[in-house]
Amino acid sequence: MRIDQADPKGRQADEPRGALPATVPVAVVGAGQSGLAAAYHLRQAGVRCVLLDAGSEVGETWERRWDSLRLFTSAQFSGLPGLPFPGDAGHYPGKDEVVAYLRDYAERFDLPVLTGHRVLSVRGDGDGYLLSTTHGECRAEQIVIATGAFGVPRLPEFAAGLSPDVPTLHTSAYEGPAQVAPGTVVVVGDGNSGRQIAAELSTTHSVVLSCGEAVSPPLPQTVVGRDMFWWMSVLGVMRLPVNMQAPDPVVGDRVPELVAAGGIRTVGRITAAEGAELLVADGERVKPSTVIWATGYATDWSWLDPEMLDDAGQPRHTEGIGALPGSYYLGLYRMRTRGSALIGFVGRDAEHVAAAITTTARGTTTAPPTTEGRAS
Repeated sequence: MRIDQADPKGRQADEPRGALPATVPVAVVGAGQSGLAAAYHLRQAGVRCVLLDAGSEVGETWERRWDSLRLFTSAQFSGLPGLPFPGDAGHYPGKDEVVAYLRDYAERFDLPVLTGHRVLSVRGDGDGYLLSTTHGECRAEQIVIATGAFGVPRLPEFAAGLSPDVPTLHTSAYEGPAQVAPGTVVVVGDGNSGRQIAAELSTTHSVVLSCGEAVSPPLPQTVVGRDMFWWMSVLGVMRLPVNMQAPDPVVGDRVPELVAAGGIRTVGRITAAEGAELLVADGERVKPSTVIWATGYATDWSWLDPEMLDDAGQPRHTEGIGALPGSYYLGLYRMRTRGSALIGFVGRDAEHVAAAITTTARGTTTAPPTTEGRAS
């Protein structure tokens, strides 16, 4: 399942921009932060590549997120390789700032992005890969899968038991309070997204936040005047191998103070839905006017060559280096470190992957740039 949306300017998402080459040394699938970081490092090394993206413009995935979204990393820790995020280093960028930054990044470094080219399948082809797209085929000697950690919106199985008369939204479709009908909103999921949305809705709605069994450790946005990620970087936490069992921390959480003030009510894990009601693990029943599913995303890798996947249908790789020669991955959740899927930290993984690609590339077809990019 993939979600397609029309571009805000009226151009359809699959309208191509740029001609698809018949062959290319490296194809990068996805032109989000991961793909752009990979292309930057490849360009610095003189390795020719092309970025194929399904969206109509760079940054479209960010553009579709809710209006008030803010990064929980400050601008100081939200930049990609070679270009600091603009503005005060201590401010927390909104989604529109991220979109503008990604588009500027692609233009500044003259990265070869082909928008409107959705990759439908990737198959091994001799000593390379054949990519089938919505606008033709392309053969690549090496391939980087950089489609990111946010794939298909995930709903719990019990969601099917909820009456169709109860409006529901996944966070991927949430825009703001005006979109939600009056009444009691139940936000299912208490990660960073769920808590940000619950806090926003508490100013206009009665909000119930369902908290899971795994308690996410709360982290303040700043400690002794320094951004939390400054401390985590200085202490080396962001470079440590990940513990896949540990829950992600919730950063800059306002929910406890809103609960204390009566703005949000918390309940335990939702275990079932029966008609117009949600059932809580402790037996409580909640009757929502609207349900917002802050239940994350699943990944769909069915378009990749089966040889690239393990028995669970997940990519076979070691720290981004694919099990099949010439295949690489970027932006996967906790791929190497806690920062692997974060905009300000994916550059390290991109440098690691680009170095492996450069080592095995059969030839470089462009000279490395002599500057850090084009003038603004």
